[in-house]
Amino acid sequence: MKRMTSLCALLLLGAALFTTSQARDMDDQYAVFGVGAENCATYLVARDQGGTAERWYHHWLAGFMTAVNNAAASTYNILGEKSMADLLDWLEGYCAANPNVNFSNAVTDLVSILYDERQNIAPGKQGGWNKFKRQATPEP
Repeated sequence: MKRMTSLCALLLLGAALFTTSQARDMDDQYAVFGVGAENCATYLVARDQGGTAERWYHHWLAGFMTAVNNAAASTYNILGEKSMADLLDWLEGYCAANPNVNFSNAVTDLVSILYDERQNIAPGKQGGWNKFKRQATPEP
């Protein structure tokens, strides 16, 4: 359990650096931890087998999406109207077509697709300029 907590903390820390401009080093590289560093072919094997191996990917994906929610500008929920099942279905198709891409890059590509349809504010809340009330201007 401690290993899982440490992995999640590393994932959140690494993914917290994610922005829509994707901060990377001067060679366009970045460190990837956990199953995100595995290639898509390995993910597809884990998905077919199910069990613990598949759950590692689900947890990694959930942590990455949570970090995007925290770090991406004007984002409450990157999933928008999509479910995690929708994301997993998309990743299965993407990974089948791109087996040598690492899982982290597949998820980053997915986030770039989801970004325009994200929820910008928590359900039931008003945001932006609606928060400010017009104050009466004092008469001279």
